[in-house]
Amino acid sequence: MIFKFSLLFNYYLYFFTSFFSESIFIHSNDLSRVKFESTIDLQKIERTNKPVNFKAVMVICDNYISPENNEIAQSVRVDMGTLTQMLNILENRKIVTVEKIILQGNKATLANIQKTLKTITSGPDDIILFYFSGHGGMENGKTFIVTADERNLHRVDIEKMISATPARLKMIITDACSNAIEGLTGTRSLSKGNKDIDAGVFDETYKDLFLGYKGMMHLSSSTEGELAWSNDNFGGFFTYHFIKEGLIKKPVKDWNAIFSNAKDKTSQMFMRLPIEDRSKLAKEGVINQTAKAFSMPTLSKKTDVITAPIPDKTQNNTNTTNQPNKVSGKITLYNFTKQSVNFYIDNNDPSKEWLPSKTQEKRVGAGKKLSINSGAAFVGYVYKGEDFYFELENGNYFFALDETGILDLFYKDDDININNYNSVVQIDYNTLLMGNWAWDDTQSGETVLTNFSRKKFVETYHPSNAELIGEWSIRQETLDGTEYNLLTYFYQDSEGSTYELDYIIMYDYEFPDEIQLVFLVAYQNDLEISYEEAEGFLEPTIIMYRTE
Repeated sequence: MIFKFSLLFNYYLYFFTSFFSESIFIHSNDLSRVKFESTIDLQKIERTNKPVNFKAVMVICDNYISPENNEIAQSVRVDMGTLTQMLNILENRKIVTVEKIILQGNKATLANIQKTLKTITSGPDDIILFYFSGHGGMENGKTFIVTADERNLHRVDIEKMISATPARLKMIITDACSNAIEGLTGTRSLSKGNKDIDAGVFDETYKDLFLGYKGMMHLSSSTEGELAWSNDNFGGFFTYHFIKEGLIKKPVKDWNAIFSNAKDKTSQMFMRLPIEDRSKLAKEGVINQTAKAFSMPTLSKKTDVITAPIPDKTQNNTNTTNQPNKVSGKITLYNFTKQSVNFYIDNNDPSKEWLPSKTQEKRVGAGKKLSINSGAAFVGYVYKGEDFYFELENGNYFFALDETGILDLFYKDDDININNYNSVVQIDYNTLLMGNWAWDDTQSGETVLTNFSRKKFVETYHPSNAELIGEWSIRQETLDGTEYNLLTYFYQDSEGSTYELDYIIMYDYEFPDEIQLVFLVAYQNDLEISYEEAEGFLEPTIIMYRTE
């Protein structure tokens, strides 16, 4: 999998990890201590065959009043891209009709959120999602999210407003408090990506999930006394594992299973920190990151109702899917580099302390292959100070260096071999971007068609047909010692002012016809301008889709 991202970290407490010999930087503040409470009744219904509207309220707090609270800005923009990708899949596959209500930047105020939730309408078969990415906390025993104007909106009030609607399925998902951390990495799976999605492989699964349930699903990325981690690569780790991994890559027809797997993976990520670092965090009252569910939806079909309780964090629960040696099959790893690759197989129980002694060291020589006689395995390695961790299933994969010289692991299609693998991993973004792309302008609600040619881009806004013409370039920039690919737009407005907009390119080779652009910095007449000034003419997160 290829991700291009910027690591921008400030104001962190320092911890040293002895196992990987890498520096871990953890940001914490008074908003990090959280405690949750909720009691929600669930009911069963028969599956609806009527058209369903999915109304998604997306609150993305990437521009707080206090600068120190904006250290998470990049990661919450990635969260928006992850959720947008999921919503677009549901609409493109005609599972539901999606309406996105995006409150981002200066729009994500307490008043705007309250007004949106109080005035949102829905039918009895519809779905309402409230998604929040930003900071959160607790006061007087009540939990809250922190809005862009740094005011507190209590969870109980969000519940009341959403519960007042007649929607069939009501979802509240928050990834707060999101604290940037370098050194932790989420568990990534590798798959055929949008080949399966486009082929409709998951259509019935999506129908079961979004048409076959009724009730309230209220999820949070962490539980009592814990922090919720994020970085500029994955975004919020719980959002990544719940939505990207659980709903986009490997969806199953069971909300409880999706949640439990995401919960295990966020906890496992924390457990991989060396014990001395977790001990230091424990002194601050942080012992894990355990996602918490207030309630899960009830399956519409009376013969398949979720009856198992949500696992309690105090119990030693073990997800059987995380026991790789109990699954039959074979995983084959090819090495398409010019050097041997050292990695380890992780046999740790994700609910317990992570121990190096429960890993198996492996090596695959240059140009060679190695098989793991198991249908599922967790594989990890460290390369140039970066931690990589994968959940693999029965199939073929290969190691290779990407265009920035980073060792990564890729899904191997049958037609990929040592002679042509560069077509997958050595990406020429100038060539990749050439052609026609479409994306949604959240400010106007219109679809933007962008054509990239060699020397210019032309963006056409429909139905207004107003054109914006400018130049674009791909360049690499070194951030924190690593090279990243940036897309830069240059254009001039009607008053003669020139603009430069820099976006980080995030590209996942499993989804070759999609590119996510995350805003980095803007310049007007060669002078850097603040995000507040730039909000009026830019999109902080752009998901582009290739068109014919």
